[in-house]
Amino acid sequence: MYKRGGIYQVEMEPETDAAAAACPSLVVSNNISNEFSPVVTVVPLSFSDLERIYDFETFLPAAKTGLPQDAKISSHLLFTIDKNKVVSDRLGFLSKGLMKQVDRALRVQLAL
Repeated sequence: MYKRGGIYQVEMEPETDAAAAACPSLVVSNNISNEFSPVVTVVPLSFSDLERIYDFETFLPAAKTGLPQDAKISSHLLFTIDKNKVVSDRLGFLSKGLMKQVDRALRVQLAL
């Protein structure tokens, strides 16, 4: 089962080579949905332009995620995908503190 806060490699482009189109992405959907639904909601990670983090973004330090390098998520890029688009085991995981920051960025983006 995919867990909220987990980072997985996700195929973002339809009908292309999975290795070429795969992008590390953060699962943001709730764990009940993740267990029983055929889809999962993710936000792709970015490894560029880390100097400026906007209110709708969250900085993800490598030391706190298990990733080999720093990254960020931009909460305006939400995707609900079929679970068969997840093409890797878990690459990393966010702490509750980092997920609170992600939740804040999602609330800013979605005006909640």
